[in-house]
Amino acid sequence: MAKYKYKPLLWVGLLLATVSCERPTPPTSAEAEASYDLTAYLAQQRQELEAERPMVLKSVATQGLAPEVVETSEVDWEDELAVFEEADLNRPSLQEYYTKQEQVLEDGSVAVEYRKLPEAAPQVHYLRLLLSPKGQLRQLTATLQDKNLIYYSQRNIALSTDPQTGDIASYNVDGVQKMIFGDSLHYEVKANL
Repeated sequence: MAKYKYKPLLWVGLLLATVSCERPTPPTSAEAEASYDLTAYLAQQRQELEAERPMVLKSVATQGLAPEVVETSEVDWEDELAVFEEADLNRPSLQEYYTKQEQVLEDGSVAVEYRKLPEAAPQVHYLRLLLSPKGQLRQLTATLQDKNLIYYSQRNIALSTDPQTGDIASYNVDGVQKMIFGDSLHYEVKANL
């Protein structure tokens, strides 16, 4: 009889232990759902750029060397736009690591800023999107940072679009990377379509 006396308490204890160990899901809000889908925009732009093959004036400079400038239509757009896809925060699992501020500007455009929380360690430290009154991307600026025991990298990225069409007009990446046993390397890539 004593054997069954504690059985309900055991089940309640196990249930409480299980519930307390589960990670709470971040709250979903209309604000999080309304985030700009940067990945979808870049995929659509990549398809158009691969089909149209526009001329691109591209400058690549590494510290201590003169910039190398080339004009070409032979661009690997998947590789070229990958760094901007890394800045997409449109996943609900990422929303809990950022504060988000929106500001409506005088012309009806919306500036959306994401800043990482002090205790969070995501790759994207800062993201600012400027959206037209119709919701088209006008500008993107972001700071990305990777850091571990042997490697450090920080990239400041920017992308601007044509105000009429919403297509990518220019972009640049200004970065530094350092291996623990090597010198740091500063580089800058600028492109105009």
